[in-house]
Amino acid sequence: MLLEDLCSAFGRSTDWYGILSNAYGIREEREGDVNYEIPEVREVLTCTPLSPSLVLITAPAAVGKSAAASYIGNNLHAPILDLSRLQVGDGTLEGALAKSFGIRRYADFSEAMLEGKATLIVDALDEAEVRSGQANFRAFVRGIADTAAQISGDRAAIVILSRAESARTLQELFAERGLQYSHYEIRPFGREQAERYLGRRVTSVFESRGKEPLHLRHEQPYKASRDGLFSVLASAITERTTDIWCDSDVRDFLGYAPVLDVAAEYLAVENFATLERSFSRSRSVSFAHWDMVADVIDQLLLREQGKFVNQYKETESFKRNESGALLPVLYAPEEQCARLLDYVENMRLDLDIPASLPSEMRESYDAAVDTQLANHPFLRGDGWFNVIFRDYVTARAQSSALVSEKSSQAIRKGVLSSSWKHSPMYAFFSHSLGRASEGESSSCHSEDVGSLYESLKSTCEAEDRLFVTVGKAGNRLMATFSIYRGKTAEPVVFLTFHTHEGTTSISFPRELSYANIWNVPEVTIGSDHPSFKFGSNVYISCGDLLLSANEVQTYVGPAENPVLLSSGSLVSDGVKIQADPTDLFVICEDDLPFPWSRYQRRLDVGGLAADARESRYLYLEFRRLVLRFKDAKRGEAAVYKPMMDNLVVGTNKRAQTIMDYLLSMGYVKVSKSMYLLDLAIFAQLGFSRSQLRDLDFTDAAKRVSKEILRYAKK
Repeated sequence: MLLEDLCSAFGRSTDWYGILSNAYGIREEREGDVNYEIPEVREVLTCTPLSPSLVLITAPAAVGKSAAASYIGNNLHAPILDLSRLQVGDGTLEGALAKSFGIRRYADFSEAMLEGKATLIVDALDEAEVRSGQANFRAFVRGIADTAAQISGDRAAIVILSRAESARTLQELFAERGLQYSHYEIRPFGREQAERYLGRRVTSVFESRGKEPLHLRHEQPYKASRDGLFSVLASAITERTTDIWCDSDVRDFLGYAPVLDVAAEYLAVENFATLERSFSRSRSVSFAHWDMVADVIDQLLLREQGKFVNQYKETESFKRNESGALLPVLYAPEEQCARLLDYVENMRLDLDIPASLPSEMRESYDAAVDTQLANHPFLRGDGWFNVIFRDYVTARAQSSALVSEKSSQAIRKGVLSSSWKHSPMYAFFSHSLGRASEGESSSCHSEDVGSLYESLKSTCEAEDRLFVTVGKAGNRLMATFSIYRGKTAEPVVFLTFHTHEGTTSISFPRELSYANIWNVPEVTIGSDHPSFKFGSNVYISCGDLLLSANEVQTYVGPAENPVLLSSGSLVSDGVKIQADPTDLFVICEDDLPFPWSRYQRRLDVGGLAADARESRYLYLEFRRLVLRFKDAKRGEAAVYKPMMDNLVVGTNKRAQTIMDYLLSMGYVKVSKSMYLLDLAIFAQLGFSRSQLRDLDFTDAAKRVSKEILRYAKK
């Protein structure tokens, strides 16, 4: 039902009682908002067949409880007790009404309310809990229950609006006293409601810019852009492309007023056709315009901070230690994110934040934060409202300077654990939050690379391929991720990260395919997962290779390249390997025990020790690059040049040397955006690409490796 229908269950005054003073938290909404979008409400609890004396209306943050209070007040000619302006306690209800109405009018209103002929609306219950403290808040709630118990009419005479968590205190007390009440929940907007609300918000944006509301004149192009935007945003939550509003999670997000407020900024443009085309292109990617979602979430965090600060600064603890400089750091967005992660995921984080808080305020501050956090808009009960909020919170907490290194490590461990369910948004938010204002590269801790891989892997559809390249660049790493869809020449997703200074160890928790990892000091395979899966086209060259999984499985198709692990040392404890010896090659300077000995290969290229080692590395790069070429037209193999340059070669100096060698010797030529390998000329080397695949180190291979080494020394 609509909120309008629910109003018929309340006592309605024939006229306004009139307040003498608005200084005591009581107000009247005599001017109705003609643009108010009346929301739907859902019955959560009924006391049928008895008549309720009180109605509780709850909703998540920013859904519009105060706007609903104003609408009900205007509809019923009812006064509104706004608790966001008061310190509540025992007797607050009666005192506020008596001082606002005066003795005579207060008596008339009280008599009408007790008979169910007038209604009192109580708004912002959750804010009063932070401002007043638990003891005073409970005393106030007991007073409301005492008043409600005296109501004898056949209609509800008290309406309370609150966030769900703060309402639990009321519900527990009502149950103890056997008080008859009904509970309703304000639902997010449905499609038609959201469209009407959004249209009015777009008008407001145009008018605030001093421009004509063009969407009213160009109705069809505007609707196409609006629907395109809804579709792109919904793709963050569901794979459905039709009837997206039937998905309850989509409705919860798209029907959320703050989301629509930011969407209005995007839609207030002069050319809707251009905007709609950009959304159409975005729908071919798993999720685009995620920066808009990040902006929405950031605004919600700032809104929460403002609401908390406004209430906490009125507490006795703050007034005793008053400092204006302290206000901006209280309940900051980064602090909210860390506390939310600890609250939901139980990560046991170090939460002595903000660090500048005086010790004498810590106890009262933490108590107030605990109260506010339980009512956070990113939560639904004790869990996340949706995965979008979870991933933004995680990425922001990891990138925050406010979070201690110990806490950051705990977060990284949690995200790499077997219990964490990845979504695409984590990688996108991480890239956004770590990116400098100039340039496309972002920054992250090296131990986040595996989580980013898992996040982007969850983006991939059936025919997609995710390529990852990680290489050492000075005292940090550079990692690139790209997703190719079908036979498209350009990636639909391309993200680049540089790790923080001094962080050069990476870990992949579950699986790895199409990976080029070179010159990385330490690589860990498996995390806490019992099994690790290698797909095809994996090349890892590192100092130390650590296997923490109990089982390693390798799946390489007949036309794909095998897995090649080249390391100075390999550490594993009783690992079980499921692989064909032609699909998994291991090169290590140490003699490896069983079962690794079955897959170990030795490359003896002769010569001096230093030259032998370098020749081996160059030959492996030669093999890696040549195997990237796929048969094209007769007599040639081809590879897409930007992919080879950016992903396979990258900043790997040995790989660049090999590519220069292939070009200078005429084995490879450039044609438009492709590298072409002439198979006839390549055959003159004395071995085939299939021999390269099997790692057969023939006499011809030894000769070529020496030739490449001489070329590299020029």
